[in-house]
Amino acid sequence: MVRDMTQGNVTRHLLTYAVPLMFANLLQQLYQTVDSIIVGQYNGKEALAAIGAAGPIMNILIFLIVGLSLGASILMSEYFGAKDYKALKTEMATSLVSGFILTIVLSLLAFTGSGLFIRMTRTPLEIAPMASQYLKIISLGLIFTFFYNILSAGLRSIGDSRAPLYVLCLTTILHVLLAVYMVGMLHMGVQGAAYATVISQAVSSLMLFIYIKVKVPYLRLSLPELHIDMDFLKKTVDFSSISALQQTVLYIGRLLVQSGINTLGVDAVAAFNAVSIIDSYVLAPGDSLAASITTFTAQNKGGKQYHRIPKGLKTVIVMAEIYTIAISVLVLAGKNQLLGIFLKPEETEALRFGILYIIPMACFYFLSGITNSFQGYFRGIGNLRVTLIATIIQIPIRVILTYSLLGRFGIQAVVIGTTIGWCCMTVYELVSYRKWRFS
Repeated sequence: MVRDMTQGNVTRHLLTYAVPLMFANLLQQLYQTVDSIIVGQYNGKEALAAIGAAGPIMNILIFLIVGLSLGASILMSEYFGAKDYKALKTEMATSLVSGFILTIVLSLLAFTGSGLFIRMTRTPLEIAPMASQYLKIISLGLIFTFFYNILSAGLRSIGDSRAPLYVLCLTTILHVLLAVYMVGMLHMGVQGAAYATVISQAVSSLMLFIYIKVKVPYLRLSLPELHIDMDFLKKTVDFSSISALQQTVLYIGRLLVQSGINTLGVDAVAAFNAVSIIDSYVLAPGDSLAASITTFTAQNKGGKQYHRIPKGLKTVIVMAEIYTIAISVLVLAGKNQLLGIFLKPEETEALRFGILYIIPMACFYFLSGITNSFQGYFRGIGNLRVTLIATIIQIPIRVILTYSLLGRFGIQAVVIGTTIGWCCMTVYELVSYRKWRFS
């Protein structure tokens, strides 16, 4: 469904756009969660830890792709808001072709260097082969990850957040069935989980392609239109490179944190994988609200409806804080049940590590709601340098404090580093907003 956000009720636009996106993001989280739950229950904490060790490396590759898609989406939103549909199509074509080339290079790099990357993170020797094999298989499916993300970005830029949700609903069910069959019945372990992910992503990208071909003339491209426009490529690279760099910095930081946790042993790695997945579910709706204010802001900037932009930002911050405070209470109340999804009752040491992390972390989720909202705003106005600098401020603080305090506080050092990083990031964004706000 196409949604023009340059007119009409601000709150209704943001909610109608954000809610399907929230569910879509939650379903995306299920891809890795399904792998972790099924592999953990059928193959134990070693297999769960192997997927956790491969996760940060895999996420660096994925978020290079996401960075390209995000930059393209901002530009497409502006063109749609300005009613420049020819430029919208040209941007889509340029992003598709250039992104395809980038993804092939990343896939080859990840496949050939998987063993080296796993060793660089100081992954425990007993799980390193499994982690390397999982990463190899996932790297073969990166091209489908790219197609899904860029097609979803195009749809989101014109206000359609529902189609990606419907596709994810179907392919998530497919992923669950494939993972249970390959891991539980064929006993393929982490390889089965990886193959289930790749097949599901291939199906999701194909379904979005068909949907756009049949239903969305704004984004429908003929073969002659599939080429790189150098002027558009330069602008896309300007936007996307900053976004990709930001995402890369973020996940390099998480990779370094994971590397530190790896030194604490398999129990800590398994626990950290479990709590990281819980965190991702908790924070996903906040990311969706940030994406909604990005599209809202970019469309209104393109349509020169500047007075609507501050209203959108304030609305999103209120929504984000209501959500994060409510979810914090729920996580604290259900912490044992949540950890029990991933870890068996007899794995007491891993469960202990999980509890040590999740209790203090839940108390500071509200900071993420504020900083994510400002990140979405700055992306929408096209000032991605502020979002990059904010991340560059946050990540070194998180990593340095984690390593400095790991010996004394163990897994809780991650909580301390993350919280202080969020605080510094929020202060910088508030100062920047005073300079770059619309009035």
